[in-house]
Amino acid sequence: YGDWVQEVDWSVGQVLAAIRDLKLADNTLVIFTSDNGGAMRHGASNGPLRGQKGQTLEGGIRVPTIAWWPTQVPEGTSAAEITSMMDFLPTFVHLAGGKVPAERKIDGVDIWPVLAGTAGKAPPRENFYYFRGLQLQAVRSGPWKLHLAGGQLYHLGEDIGEAKNVAAENPAVVKELQQLVAAMDSDLGVEGEGPGVRPLGRVTDPQPLIGRDGTIRAGFAPQK
Repeated sequence: YGDWVQEVDWSVGQVLAAIRDLKLADNTLVIFTSDNGGAMRHGASNGPLRGQKGQTLEGGIRVPTIAWWPTQVPEGTSAAEITSMMDFLPTFVHLAGGKVPAERKIDGVDIWPVLAGTAGKAPPRENFYYFRGLQLQAVRSGPWKLHLAGGQLYHLGEDIGEAKNVAAENPAVVKELQQLVAAMDSDLGVEGEGPGVRPLGRVTDPQPLIGRDGTIRAGFAPQK
């Protein structure tokens, strides 16, 4: 685990050095992030967050993310807005001058205002849904997070470690978050696939990109 961390640190340094050497820094956005919280059995520490990889506690979901783009991303700043991996697609499309397809629903939002420090009091994402597989386990709106199984409510702005259940003192907040759950049940679903889930795509006669002779194919067309 320690070796892997050092290898990643070295590799990222090589990438940034190459960008600088090629004089591309002013025209390159670099995102360094993780896909989930660390697994404690492998030596990770997610403190002060509670939980780990595979859980919908903050320790399993909240990850470190660094955005680097000289002259574009303000140096030495941080943001508390809710962002997600899903948001990278529409954000990159926006920065490239394109438009996200309108004929399909995209779960991500453009978070460039957050990265650029111009979001102000209008965050691009206010709510977040914590799925584990096809089961919705928690929902968040602003700083409030509700765990569905036990009904625990936490204010992440004051209690990032999810240690103090404040559901009894905030029934109106609990009701508001439960309404978000009900709306999601009619979209992606809460247990299993909801009516808003697109069918999985299928490929006729799928073939690996690497052929039996070890060559990498140029296209995706099946080879006879």
